[in-house]
Amino acid sequence: MNWKFLRASAAVFLLAVPLAGVAADNYPSQSVKIVVPFPAGGQGIDYVARTLAQRMQNQSGQAVVVDNRPGGGTVIGTGAVAKAPADGYTVLMMANSFTVNPSLQANLPYDSEKDFSPVSLLTITPHVLVARNDLPANDLKELLALAKKEPGMVTYASIGNGTSPHLAGEMLKKLASVDVVHVPYKGTPLALTALMGGHVDLLFGNLPDVLPYLNDGKLKALAISAPKRHASLPKVPTMEEQGFAEFESNSWYGMLAPANVPDATIQQLNKLVVSILQEKEVQDAFNVRGLDVIASTPAEFKDWLRKEVDKYAQIIKASGARID
Repeated sequence: MNWKFLRASAAVFLLAVPLAGVAADNYPSQSVKIVVPFPAGGQGIDYVARTLAQRMQNQSGQAVVVDNRPGGGTVIGTGAVAKAPADGYTVLMMANSFTVNPSLQANLPYDSEKDFSPVSLLTITPHVLVARNDLPANDLKELLALAKKEPGMVTYASIGNGTSPHLAGEMLKKLASVDVVHVPYKGTPLALTALMGGHVDLLFGNLPDVLPYLNDGKLKALAISAPKRHASLPKVPTMEEQGFAEFESNSWYGMLAPANVPDATIQQLNKLVVSILQEKEVQDAFNVRGLDVIASTPAEFKDWLRKEVDKYAQIIKASGARID
């Protein structure tokens, strides 16, 4: 789906529909809880959630709190929102794991399609393949040569089983025919600590999460998974430039509510979130961190989710990825 189309159509949607809904003209009239199924701090999704929470609170006059509920490959927090009252006052901030888990985990305690109401696709950010500084490889070619020379000796961290960085590593293994070992951690801070400590060799990290460490010289970047080089890392070549045109990997962040929340409430929530994301101050803060603002309509996000579920089902089947 075209990111520019999503941004343009979201802007039209915001102008075309009045802020006052028929059944939700006073939304929010009580406190709102944003559940983030990842650890607090150190991750782009937590930054996005807390930025939205503060702005929503300022605009609405109601308390908006962020509730971090990590665990189970995001299943614990996601399941809690699926069971929450369908009134729009408990919502989920989610990433790619939401569309990965249906193909990677059996017996989920919720139905990803039937138990949720999409609100908006918020942002997208590319993945950066980063390495510990003393790894004897400074680009993708040298890394793959090292991996083929020493099968099973190169390790890559992920921020958890079933996350998009995990699958990015599995895709690279498949496309390059190399044997590198997956080491999952519970969240970005632990994975980055292990990488900088020399306990693992590589990590496909979300750009906002790894950028400070690259700027400080604590890690080095080998490639970025983006259509073109990123302004914040102009010297880092893309995967396509290094021979992997078919490699696509990113992290997106979106907001969902429990199923059966009244449509008028969903529309009000969407317009509140989109109006915040269209603020120049917010866009500038996100862009400098490598977050591409999307701010879609609920219908566009619903379509996006269906396509992502299909995409990851194919990736998982082709790569043979599994829960370690």
